[in-house]
Amino acid sequence: MAQDGLALPRLTSFSTRRAPRGDEVDYWRQARQKAYVSVRADPVGSAFGGEIRLGQYADFRLSTKRARPEEVRRSASDIAQGREDEEYLYLLFQLSGNLLVEQAGRRTLATPGSLVIYDSAVPFFLPTKECYKQVVLELPADKAFSLAGVSRSDDLLARTFDCGGAVGAVAAFFVNLAQRQGGDRLGAHRLEPQATALGASLIGMIAAGQCGMPESLLRGKALAYMRTHLADPDLDAEGIAAGLHVSRRTLFRHFEGTGESAMARLRSLRLERARVMLRTQPGKRISTIAQETGFSSSVQFYRAFRSVAGMTPSEYREADITDGPATPVIPGPET
Repeated sequence: MAQDGLALPRLTSFSTRRAPRGDEVDYWRQARQKAYVSVRADPVGSAFGGEIRLGQYADFRLSTKRARPEEVRRSASDIAQGREDEEYLYLLFQLSGNLLVEQAGRRTLATPGSLVIYDSAVPFFLPTKECYKQVVLELPADKAFSLAGVSRSDDLLARTFDCGGAVGAVAAFFVNLAQRQGGDRLGAHRLEPQATALGASLIGMIAAGQCGMPESLLRGKALAYMRTHLADPDLDAEGIAAGLHVSRRTLFRHFEGTGESAMARLRSLRLERARVMLRTQPGKRISTIAQETGFSSSVQFYRAFRSVAGMTPSEYREADITDGPATPVIPGPET
């Protein structure tokens, strides 16, 4: 806990150099399971070594991983027997070495400077014949797609994306954060809300380019605009539409069938941001959180939060302090 009361990311490291001689592979399998999900990892060659440096945040995990040649599998039976609480998306920012990714009937090569995505809920095979290094961003799958404003599908899996342009800027952010989070935990924590939004934006950008879905693209832009102007209590449908240079009718149409209207989605984003602030900034006044998340008054914030979470913001904060991560979570909408 920092001096100002902020909850810092939890950092953990794993290295086969800590394992007894001859137990490196068993150690690595357990380390992989703790850092990611349960898989079958087998070394390629007579010697094996690996290292993971993991940062655990409220809504995502970010790690740097390096290893000697290996073959990693997660079968349908592994998934069925898994003990994970959620399904995860893994965004691999490849730094060195080549890694083959097989999933959803496709095969692709993660090469240095590229991005590849795979899903823990779908069987996969990750073989490599050379030493490699990568930064891994782990996101809860349903929530990531929901925040990105696109429907969850296998379309993005096992495809190689070039880290150029806007995608490259986001990739650089996560690579730098992963490499520096151990030396500046407070700085990493302060970047956490932006990192969560950038992860969702990255999914939206890639989905728009890969799938060519104009509705998802405009909805993703609308969500990004909402997040940028979240603290403005006067933000309404007319303001969002004007910011996107579309009519209100067009804005409303692009949220049809998602389970929430545009304004309901704005309310959900505000409550989700407030939930994160309540959990990670225990020293901040609730009235300040209400103001910074765009609620016109503390009373309005209390009513909205309680209607969704089943408790007041104060009760939620107290439950989080007492019980840790097993506190009620404001559900994200389906898109």
